[in-house]
Amino acid sequence: MKKTSNQNLHIVVQNLIKIMNDNKLNKTEFADKIGFKEAKWNKISNGNQSLDVYEISKIAEKLLCREIDIFTYPKKFYEIEKKDADIKAQIVIEVREELKDDVLQLVLGKSNLKIINNKKT
Repeated sequence: MKKTSNQNLHIVVQNLIKIMNDNKLNKTEFADKIGFKEAKWNKISNGNQSLDVYEISKIAEKLLCREIDIFTYPKKFYEIEKKDADIKAQIVIEVREELKDDVLQLVLGKSNLKIINNKKT
């Protein structure tokens, strides 16, 4: 039987193998942990059988993680929540009066400096 390199395997299978190795489990122990028969896990890890979405969900459940974490392993996926669409920032910079325009120009650029100066007048 032809050996399949990890590079030819689907990313989910590659990551499951990483999880297995990182937890210092052999194929028998890992198959048991994810609720598969050893023969099935061997076929999957050798690239001779694929996983469906339902099976990935069941594996994630057994590994106490989310499906997305199997795809991104060893990194974890964290969704960044958007706060308000109108995000505002406030920066306080204290400088001598003669440096004010130079600092504002450095921070905001020339065009924004003109807008700010126009609003004050």
